[in-house]
Amino acid sequence: MKRIFFIINSYSWGGGAEALLTLIVNHLNPEKYEIGIMEIIHADVKKEPVSSNIKLYPYYTLADAPDRKARMYYVYHEWDRVIREYIPQDYDLYVSFNYLKPSFLLPPGKKCIAWIHGDVYDLAADDKTEERQLQNEAFYKADRIVTISDITTESVKELFPEHKNKIQVLYNGIDIAKVREKALERTDVKLKHPAVMAVGRLDENKNPLRMLRIFEKLHKRMPEVHLYYLGYGKLAEDVSEQSIEYGIEENVHLLGYYDNPFPIMAQCDAVGMFSIAEGFPMALLESVALDKPFVSSVIGGARILANDGQCGRVVETDDEAAAAFVELLQENKSEQSRKCRESISRFGLGEYIGRIEKLFDEVLGE
Repeated sequence: MKRIFFIINSYSWGGGAEALLTLIVNHLNPEKYEIGIMEIIHADVKKEPVSSNIKLYPYYTLADAPDRKARMYYVYHEWDRVIREYIPQDYDLYVSFNYLKPSFLLPPGKKCIAWIHGDVYDLAADDKTEERQLQNEAFYKADRIVTISDITTESVKELFPEHKNKIQVLYNGIDIAKVREKALERTDVKLKHPAVMAVGRLDENKNPLRMLRIFEKLHKRMPEVHLYYLGYGKLAEDVSEQSIEYGIEENVHLLGYYDNPFPIMAQCDAVGMFSIAEGFPMALLESVALDKPFVSSVIGGARILANDGQCGRVVETDDEAAAAFVELLQENKSEQSRKCRESISRFGLGEYIGRIEKLFDEVLGE
């Protein structure tokens, strides 16, 4: 029995990385691995449904703790102190489930994997010199660096070329059958059609205001179309106010956060994601698993999932995005479903977990 310890920035925000970690740990062979998880920041938004055999360790700080920023100083500048107090030393393999903070807490002298869930181009900025240096130092503790998409891989190679030989690409996977099963559950939310949906936090990176700008262009061409935001965040009020300025408030709907979003997602006609940066977004995998095509910005994994434009469009400009939505909303639904199912079949759960277990066994055996 090998013991695997995961370190994640937060395991309680209800985000894509959290959902992916839950998917992984719940499907790793329990007769082969003993699993522990520690989150750095506890937000108390969602309790992830992990199996009873998985041990959750005490978090480092609360999201709304008055001294949170002060405590983060130690994560950045006194790693050994935090590791000594919060990271158990009796595991066989340690996995940081994203870059920066989780990777800082990888214990030195142990078998370690740094699993990166988004591109790291933000560390190229002039005001990120210190964080870039800290990340470089943290990568020296890792036996492997897992990247989850084409863009994630290239970003690590460009910014940290001395670590490029440690990179192993592992595209995200999804429990297709489970997503479709959960989509059959009852919901009181009923969408008006045609319906475009944005899934994810309403924050700067997810760029909900760009989604709104694109929708405003789409609405001029298709006045009957509706936009639904599925998620919450600090930009919700900005979205509401801007929709009034555009005069489209009757067609823009802020649904908030749902533990099970799939019965709602299953009703839409297309999904939009215009994040500034993503690794390989679970929301797009989930949309395609539900036979919903997507339009996205140039983010990690999008072109691969789109499958040569068969079930998605990757665009650069707002005008291209609006035109892509028009095309998708006018396409034959049964043909769209066929194309989506063909694409998502490449990301099935069985093969995904198999690749992860092979990676763990290789690192443990080295």
